[in-house]
Amino acid sequence: MRDLTFRFGALALACLLPMTPTLADAEGAAPPAPAAKATGASGQVSQLPSAKAYGDFSQARIEYGRYLTLAGDCLGCHVRPGGKAFEGGLALDTPFGTIYSPNITPHKGWGIGSFSDEDFLRALQHGIRPDGKPYYPALPYPSFTKVKDDDLLAIKDYLFSLEPSDYRPPETQLRWPFDKRDLLLGWQELYLSDKRFEPDLKKSDEWNRGAYLVEGLGHCGSCHTPRNLAGATKAREALTGAVIDGWYAPNLTSELGSGLGDWSIDDLVTYLRTGEATPASDPAGTSDGTSAKDGPQTAALGPMAEVVHLSLSQLADSDVRAMAVYLKDQPPKEAPRDTPKVPHQLSEQDYIEGRRLYQHYCSGCHQSHGQGLAPYFPSLRGNEVVLLPEPNDVIQTVLLGAPSDPTQAFSPHVVMPSFGSLLNDHQIAILASYIRANWGNDAAPVTPKQVSHLRQGD
Repeated sequence: MRDLTFRFGALALACLLPMTPTLADAEGAAPPAPAAKATGASGQVSQLPSAKAYGDFSQARIEYGRYLTLAGDCLGCHVRPGGKAFEGGLALDTPFGTIYSPNITPHKGWGIGSFSDEDFLRALQHGIRPDGKPYYPALPYPSFTKVKDDDLLAIKDYLFSLEPSDYRPPETQLRWPFDKRDLLLGWQELYLSDKRFEPDLKKSDEWNRGAYLVEGLGHCGSCHTPRNLAGATKAREALTGAVIDGWYAPNLTSELGSGLGDWSIDDLVTYLRTGEATPASDPAGTSDGTSAKDGPQTAALGPMAEVVHLSLSQLADSDVRAMAVYLKDQPPKEAPRDTPKVPHQLSEQDYIEGRRLYQHYCSGCHQSHGQGLAPYFPSLRGNEVVLLPEPNDVIQTVLLGAPSDPTQAFSPHVVMPSFGSLLNDHQIAILASYIRANWGNDAAPVTPKQVSHLRQGD
């Protein structure tokens, strides 16, 4: 089940024709994804069905729609573990109940086979069903509203070229009064901006292409932007970081402390494409003279590993770079922090116990001084994930580990066992605190309460 506690408000390819692959060159600008029989991080299929000519549409048109479907990471939500691509049924857990992703194959009964072009655009840009009822904003229409009509219709053309599935997803089950769809009309009036992407003529084509991807189909802000009590993203805090699925989606602005200020464009391109990177920052060394960059400095885990695997790794190099260019140009904004009034302090006894736990459970892979072992085990010294203001990712990684099956995480090198059943909340807290405070790292310690909340899925 996917947690949408901070995602409920909304879960996005350039507006200028010179920046968007045309149908004539779609195969060159948007190559088919490499064949893969892998499953995603949630144990679901990760290969989009291949494109083929359909009706009056050429293979190039269908391939273009397939590429845009990859850019939108549509498969991430519209397939359940063990299910077929796009037939839906994935449980999305929200504070208001459980939403099940719909079947978006062209089945006329349980899918979208009866949707006209107008129905499809109204759904994705306005959040309105063919019967006039509003969609729950787990559908990312607050992002898709920025995508131009023809790009969305290309996605529809691709989906309609697929085999229909008669799978009927379970009914969405929300508590009263959230089960009253008409209430969403007020939410849409307050928080939905019905505007297509407008290029900034003062910026380059590459920058605008990146903006179109990040703000539209890529819907990066859906995870990386904090939300208000109504579940809508806070525009003034765009891309400053938020918690999603129990993991911390970090600050994507150019802020030096918690953001991408130390990253080069090439660093970011590498990370988006491979899920691993060694940012150019120079973390503190150790007394033994070992390099702090023996292993990659950061690696994608949790939901981001799935995004890399299912979407970003399969996009054209030019699009990934455009996204990096746009993100690196975002003005620095400090990440919001939930700082306790009385900071938890790591006692000398806990520090000694943390070191013992690290040497016993972690040093065999991450080495005695946290330098890691490239390309298999990331460095923990100066690691961007370790130093995040919110410790969620460190805690979750210790609790859950990283998949041992390379088909379940994008990078076959990022492999780690789970310690959730071996260590209690206090032990995980002091282990994580030791890692965040050693080898030149200087991040706030972790409390057992924080571990308990994530272990219980709070």
